Amino acid sequence: MSGKFETGDIIIIKQIKEESELKTGDIITYATSEKTLVTHRIIEITEENGKTKYTTKGDANNTEDKEKIEFKDIHGKYLFKIPLIGQIIDIIQKPTGTIIVLTIPTILIIIFLLKQQRREKKKTTRREKRLKYEIERNKKMENKE
Repeated sequence: MSGKFETGDIIIIKQIKEESELKTGDIITYATSEKTLVTHRIIEITEENGKTKYTTKGDANNTEDKEKIEFKDIHGKYLFKIPLIGQIIDIIQKPTGTIIVLTIPTILIIIFLLKQQRREKKKTTRREKRLKYEIERNKKMENKE
């Protein structure tokens, strides 16, 4: 549904409990099969055989959708979108993206641990030098007495 949404946008929908919550112009997400969800705009609401039917159309489409939608197929009504998150998720799902997502944090953790280890080593070295200094100083003081 290019226009309102672009490829890679994630949309947030609100579940609809009553048919009366829907009106012409609303953007809805509905199932066309068990595995397929579509998000289109309602362009007409009609009654057929005692059931409310929704005619939908994608904003980027020239014609309305062939199949009319029933309320039971509607998953929710559009609230807002989060741009580009879908593209990031798509990249992460590819092998290269997965490697990048796993490698970068691992490298950062290793760098952090190495810096922390180096700081601890410096502290230990300083303590050892200070202790050695104190021991030598005490020896000198004992020799003076």
